[in-house]
Amino acid sequence: MAIKLVKKSWLLILFLVACIVYPFVIDSRYFTRLAMEVFFFAAMGNAWNIIGGYGKQTSWASSVFFAVGAYTSILLFVRYGGISPWISVFPALAIAALLAIVIGLPCFRLRGVYFAIATIAMTTIFRQLLIFFADFTGGSLGVAFMIRRGNSLWNLHFESIIPFYFISLIWLIITVGIVAFIERNRLGFYLRAICDDQDAAESLGVKSSRVKLIAFIVSGMMLAFTGILYVFQLGFADPNTFASQDMSVRIAIVAILGGMGTKWGPTVGALIAIPLLELSNAYLQHIGGGGAGWVLYGLLIVVIVLFRPSGIISIVDSIKTAVQRHAAKKALRGDENGA
Repeated sequence: MAIKLVKKSWLLILFLVACIVYPFVIDSRYFTRLAMEVFFFAAMGNAWNIIGGYGKQTSWASSVFFAVGAYTSILLFVRYGGISPWISVFPALAIAALLAIVIGLPCFRLRGVYFAIATIAMTTIFRQLLIFFADFTGGSLGVAFMIRRGNSLWNLHFESIIPFYFISLIWLIITVGIVAFIERNRLGFYLRAICDDQDAAESLGVKSSRVKLIAFIVSGMMLAFTGILYVFQLGFADPNTFASQDMSVRIAIVAILGGMGTKWGPTVGALIAIPLLELSNAYLQHIGGGGAGWVLYGLLIVVIVLFRPSGIISIVDSIKTAVQRHAAKKALRGDENGA
């Protein structure tokens, strides 16, 4: 049994081993931070995938929940005597859940493009509120940490980037586990049923609004927790970084490119999209006023949408199918020769 499991999961085991040894082999803070960025965006892509992939409800409000986690934790730490993020996680998740209910209850009465437009409006409103209440949130300048020294897991502060690298990797693994659990349980079945035909699902007793709201709450809480980890490694929070529409798009694009409604799609999407964007911005910054990286990023999206609408992960499925067909043909030929 164990041997069969290893054979089926050898690619995953290889990936995890590579991730573990990566920061010790690659002696570069930049490339270690780039890998950490991949893990964070893959985790956020997994969170978005619950409602956007399995539920087919295109939400552009992801940055709202991401910012809720970031701002709640940094404000409690900076303004209220250094409250640990492991304590502030509770009010942050509670606010994220409450906000998901406030946004979800009216918005899930809408379908298709109208739901997407409503979530865009929510993101814009939230960002403007962060800027308006400048006395508390720091306005457009945001809020930054005081000088922190030493290493402390309790306060999520480390002199080296490597501990944060492994924290982001562990959180990515947990988010994949959450998605896999949902996929195999009632919530996942209901979401797929609603996605295929909402009216038919409701006729069978599935309460679509309630199911989508639960998925939205889970997604929002996962995004808020990611925001807590992200802001403590970044060192500051501002509306343009955490609560922008651009951030919501980047989170969704990771899942869309990788493959919506799949367990590994967001991870695959992040592994390709984030390094491509970061490296192109770094090495093509002198071309086109710094816009060459975004052009390359946009071209990738166009190519994937045109040739692989099911996402990059579908390439793996195609390869698997081709290998299985080849093996079946080979076995059939062997039987014919034997006969």
